[in-house]
Amino acid sequence: MQVTSRESIVSKNPLMEAKDVSAGYGTCGVLKDISVRVEAGERWAVIGRNGAGKSTLIKVLAALLEPSAGTVLLGPKPLREYGARARARAMAYVPQKPEAVIPYSVHDFVMLGRYACMGLFGTPAPADHEAVAQALAFCDVRELGDRMMTTLSGGELQRVLLAGALAQDAPILLLDEPTTFLDPAHERYFFRALQSAREHKELTVVMVTHDVNTALSSCTHVLALLDGRVRYAGDARAFKEQCPRVLDALYGIGFAQYANDDGVVMYGTWEHGP
Repeated sequence: MQVTSRESIVSKNPLMEAKDVSAGYGTCGVLKDISVRVEAGERWAVIGRNGAGKSTLIKVLAALLEPSAGTVLLGPKPLREYGARARARAMAYVPQKPEAVIPYSVHDFVMLGRYACMGLFGTPAPADHEAVAQALAFCDVRELGDRMMTTLSGGELQRVLLAGALAQDAPILLLDEPTTFLDPAHERYFFRALQSAREHKELTVVMVTHDVNTALSSCTHVLALLDGRVRYAGDARAFKEQCPRVLDALYGIGFAQYANDDGVVMYGTWEHGP
């Protein structure tokens, strides 16, 4: 049975669950016995050093990589039992960077995100045009609508990728280090766009990030991976109570705790702390 509406997924708890998942590439195992439950409305940050398995996990959750063991549940059923259109109604994925930039206009690219919502002949309805306009507005890229994707800067491209994901109107948003190649200004624009979308949509977010401070300030939950295994999975506030000690163990370097000019507690390495 295929998912026919957003509500048929949203009404199920947990919204998504990985149960004893292992995965890798060829004979190289990366993830080992990963279990995590994601409830509707939660915002998860996936953190850990390079090679810990963060991007591999996101690819498994996005059905881009089949686990070698264990299962991923989407609502009541295994993820593998859903067809492509049903998955597109349930979750959207934003990569670190696209494998290839297609020669579409920004507007037409974002409209591609609506394919799972369109009818048999793929003709956009008024609701599709409205969803695209809203996504472009959320991401502050309305003025780029007629630009070709191949002409965009890195920051513009990443915001357009987010717009395409938001246009899907899926309840789950999977982000794989979406700001890796952005400068600080464009990174701020990206997170403003995400915040704007969250204020208007009921979104469940799972985001891979290397920015510990962003993870702890913008997410409700933390999944910390170490050598392909779960080091911590749970409430971000409880994780913060274990900092900086848990960060030392996670990254293998010393972290310092300090307050920024606004009095917000931050964490930095000994080399880069105050």
